[in-house]
Amino acid sequence: MTGIWLPLAATVLATALTWWCCVRPMAKNRSCHGTQADADGPGLREELRRAREEVQRLREQPTPPATSAKGPEILDR
Repeated sequence: MTGIWLPLAATVLATALTWWCCVRPMAKNRSCHGTQADADGPGLREELRRAREEVQRLREQPTPPATSAKGPEILDR
């Protein structure tokens, strides 16, 4: 019976800390996340556009051929 108190207390403490630091600020709209106005900024749109172009360019590149290793073959068994 005494062996269950420590894990139970740790669980209750973790739940209370999560509520106090995460859930309560989000419920009151005081979270540290950026606002919607920040997400629609022109700087972010430009960065997203450049990232998408880079991903598209990388997908269009052919993959290099596999090279054989210069040494003994190692088999994991």
